[in-house]
Amino acid sequence: MTGLTCIPCCATSLPKVIDTDYQTELDSIWRKLRPHLEWARGFALAVLFSRHPAPVQALKQRLQDLLSINTLPLRQFVLQHPEQLDATLAAILAARPLGDKRPPLWLELRLDGDSQRRAVWQLLARLNERRFLLERDVACPLIVLLPAEFRIDVPSMLPDLWSIRSYTADLPTPEPIVLAGCPENLPAPAGLAASRELSAAELEWRRLWEHTTDKQRLSADAAFAALDAAIERTDYAAAGQVVEQISPVLRRLANKPDAPDAVRNFSIILDYTGDIGQALGRLEAARAAYAESLSLCRQLREVLGDSPQVLRDLSVSLDNVGEVDNALGRLEAARAAYAESLGLRRQLRGALGDSPQALRGLSISLNNIGDVDKALGRLEAARAAYAESLSLRRQLREALGDSPQALRDLSVSLNKVGAVDQILGRLEAARAAYAESLGLRRQLREALGDSPQALRDLSISLDNVGDVDNALGRLEQARAAYAESLSLRRQLREVLGDSPQALRDLSVSLNKVGAVAQILGRLEEARAAYAESLSLRRQLREVLGDSPQALRDLSISLDNVGNVENALGRLEEARAAYAESLGLRRQLREALGDSPQALRDLSVSLDNVGNLENALSRLEAARAAYIESLGLRRQLREALGDSPQALRDLSVSLDNVGNVENALSRLEEARVAYAESLGLRRQLREALGDSPQALRDLSISLDNIGDVGKALGRPEEARAAYAESLSLRRQLREALGDSPQALSDLNVSLNNVGMVEQVLGRLPQAIGCFKESKELAAKLAEAFPNVPQYANDLAWVSARLKALDSGDQLD
Repeated sequence: MTGLTCIPCCATSLPKVIDTDYQTELDSIWRKLRPHLEWARGFALAVLFSRHPAPVQALKQRLQDLLSINTLPLRQFVLQHPEQLDATLAAILAARPLGDKRPPLWLELRLDGDSQRRAVWQLLARLNERRFLLERDVACPLIVLLPAEFRIDVPSMLPDLWSIRSYTADLPTPEPIVLAGCPENLPAPAGLAASRELSAAELEWRRLWEHTTDKQRLSADAAFAALDAAIERTDYAAAGQVVEQISPVLRRLANKPDAPDAVRNFSIILDYTGDIGQALGRLEAARAAYAESLSLCRQLREVLGDSPQVLRDLSVSLDNVGEVDNALGRLEAARAAYAESLGLRRQLRGALGDSPQALRGLSISLNNIGDVDKALGRLEAARAAYAESLSLRRQLREALGDSPQALRDLSVSLNKVGAVDQILGRLEAARAAYAESLGLRRQLREALGDSPQALRDLSISLDNVGDVDNALGRLEQARAAYAESLSLRRQLREVLGDSPQALRDLSVSLNKVGAVAQILGRLEEARAAYAESLSLRRQLREVLGDSPQALRDLSISLDNVGNVENALGRLEEARAAYAESLGLRRQLREALGDSPQALRDLSVSLDNVGNLENALSRLEAARAAYIESLGLRRQLREALGDSPQALRDLSVSLDNVGNVENALSRLEEARVAYAESLGLRRQLREALGDSPQALRDLSISLDNIGDVGKALGRPEEARAAYAESLSLRRQLREALGDSPQALSDLNVSLNNVGMVEQVLGRLPQAIGCFKESKELAAKLAEAFPNVPQYANDLAWVSARLKALDSGDQLD
């Protein structure tokens, strides 16, 4: 094998390892790996990740010993230099079974500099492209040793091979004792590198299930491996079948006295049950499984005490329960579970000290608490949790250096802090956090190259920066960020092919590009982006079937297309898009039941249909859609309580009903709906403080009250409402600066106050309002010449001022 180097089994003298936990874990990995090698009836892939050469050498020695008994060689390969890439690939592809024996191939890849790293990724990518040849011709097990830092990227970089792997493990890192005569700081070798068809693990489980008479002798680990493989393929039906088979067996074993290992195995299978239920949208069933697993973890704590493993298992179970409660909209229950988990993580930190694992686990728990506090509208509490997590991740970076995991975790925390600052209207602070995160992700791309994970993370950061620039009215900067993100996602599609994740990410980027183009008045450009996104989501539905995610994404794209068709005046095309989206959301409700997400999505679709019917002057049809949406949002409030989202959604529905009642000249009915909405928005302001969203929503409600008051002939009442709205919009301009939204909203309020002042005969006050409005309208029309609304606003207020100067009293 020209260009290849055979590696002796003990090429490097390593310190003797006597760490008991390490040896136990390594023994367990060998027991699990061995059947995948001995029982393989063709090609099988095992992927091992390691931070240290010792476990690699130990496993290689065990494999060598096993093969020696059968007088078989261990065929091993190393890529020492980039120029050996072609020879290494050719040698692997030339390997064949030896008669009726299939001894495994052992592949270690060395990393030494950027050129070698690129060569490693190229070799892996070429193996991925040649999966068919590996399965058809090589037809032997392949063990690939990868560095731990590759763990994040390999699944997306090698989608074809990853989907058929039969075994994966993270090798333990020893704490060595240096023997006399050995150097104290022994340098480690160069870093190790690293469908739908049933995987080897699933086939093996099927064989075991069919041929094992006493089911209690079945290996739980074999079931777990099959489950991992099925879930990786997103084949939840296959995963569910394994769960149905093994669950009764593990339950019986767990019910035996003094069987903590069996109890733990049963809690693990319950977690799998919950994971499958959650993925399928069966949230109540998922919660029941997680809750039973949690009960078992509490039981194990009573028996085994507060060992680190017991505490960690219990905290994971609490996180699972919290996650599904969060998805069910039971935010206080979710917070209680997360808070208990956080307490355990603090306890683990006390027991283990500031170990990287303890600090990282604690930071994850703090993020969970922050997420639910954010959903509850407790924004300052959420920010405090995120800030503590961010501090821990800065500490981890100090301890671990600029490792990919440390940098990525830090960037995630910065994004969370930025998100809550954005909601609080601290847009410059949000942008600073997002910009620091973006810098880290550019650094990660330089370190890792154009790996899928690095590219995807960078695109997400660019989207965040684009979002806050959008909110700040820096629309061209936002457009540039979104465009760079879109370019990265097109690049990812080239690398990964039409994988579901690549297609979905690309569709999200196209939606963002379309949204900012729509704001800039480039409606045909927006329409093209939305149409391409819609095409991708139709493609995803064909690939994934009618999964909840595929249907929901498709409905969102249809809404976007409907919105831009509406803006272009193509009302029938918009109506068709909204109607198809509504059909999908009714289908989702049928599939998922009355989950909060299903109900809310359906109400949004009904609102879109109502808006379009309203624009087409089909007022009764619009009213019917709005009333159905309102009913759903009252149902959501009953289910979720007075959460900020539930209250805001209900207030939006009440406004819609009020608007159509107003158009139908049912002014008292409109006033009742507007008044209820106004009460909810005052309640939201009390809960959320003077956040931009709370202030803007309240100002809209006040405008509605003013409109109906004016229509009912109560000009003083109208003026009071408009004046309060105007005050709020001045406050928003101070907070947000001269963003298009802030200026446009202020312009509307000035015109409302000006018109009612005119009705009341207070012409100087009316003229003052209209003059200020004209300045704002001119500013907007100049900045955004492609937005017709701004030019129309300027023309309207100019005509009104001219009429007042000439003594005309316009309506």
